[in-house]
Amino acid sequence: MNALPATLRGGVWMMGAALSFTVMLSLIRPLAEELHPFQIAFLRNIFAVLFMAPWIWRALPEFRATRNLRLFVLRALFSFAAMLLWYYGIPLMPLADAIALNFTSPLWATVFAALVLGEAVRARRWAATLVGFCGVLIVVRPGFEAVTAATAMMLLSSVGWGCQHIALKKLSALEKVSVIVAMQALLLTPFSFVPALFVWTTPSWEALGWVIAMAAIGTFAHICLTRAFRAADASAVLPFDFAKMPFAAAIGWFVFAEGVDAWTWAGSAVIVASTAYIARREAVAARTEGPSAPDLTSEPLAR
Repeated sequence: MNALPATLRGGVWMMGAALSFTVMLSLIRPLAEELHPFQIAFLRNIFAVLFMAPWIWRALPEFRATRNLRLFVLRALFSFAAMLLWYYGIPLMPLADAIALNFTSPLWATVFAALVLGEAVRARRWAATLVGFCGVLIVVRPGFEAVTAATAMMLLSSVGWGCQHIALKKLSALEKVSVIVAMQALLLTPFSFVPALFVWTTPSWEALGWVIAMAAIGTFAHICLTRAFRAADASAVLPFDFAKMPFAAAIGWFVFAEGVDAWTWAGSAVIVASTAYIARREAVAARTEGPSAPDLTSEPLAR
């Protein structure tokens, strides 16, 4: 792998992350037949914490020293709301459509960065953002297709991921990446435990096995993401994330007998092109104004 050019190496890792996340999310569908999505979210979080225990243990000294607990909690609350909407909505719509709408998270992050942080967003980035939202209209086709509750949940989930981006961007200037990731996992577990209590049923051993697989695959996906963004700039590797679409289409076709129409493909291409352009502009700005945290772009992918 190290013999490959940096961009290609980063692309391979990004495609590994895309496949891993898509497989992880597809497991929600069969699990939802036995467990409530809120319970799936909690179990996935608690097993993820167990898998991340070595990283969390190493980050404990920084936890005690942090002065940014409120910001950590705010970010976790936005992520928590987005996660519940995601886990609840994904069993109710085609997997590829859900993935396509999830690509809009960086677009919302751009909007909130301008409105909340007061960042200077130039005309070309605003234009790219508007083009990306046009891609959403192509996928959803309001007025031609009924906008379902599941579609609304996916869009609101993307808004939530965009909101948590703002807290993440603040934290990235104040804390180590390892502390940010570990604290997020620790906070999401008790947050997701509360709604899970109201719908709790004893999971079967088979369901527990699938949840453990979800947590393991998700942890591997985060490793792939980290390696991807270490290998090359975000603007170079982000287009490879579009591999989630054919992966989702293949899983939907072979496992769930779902088709993907041309409108979803076209809208997804528009969304990905706009987010890739925004990532490129952010990379250029980072080189002229100073480094930015590598996980800002990758975080919307992490579920």
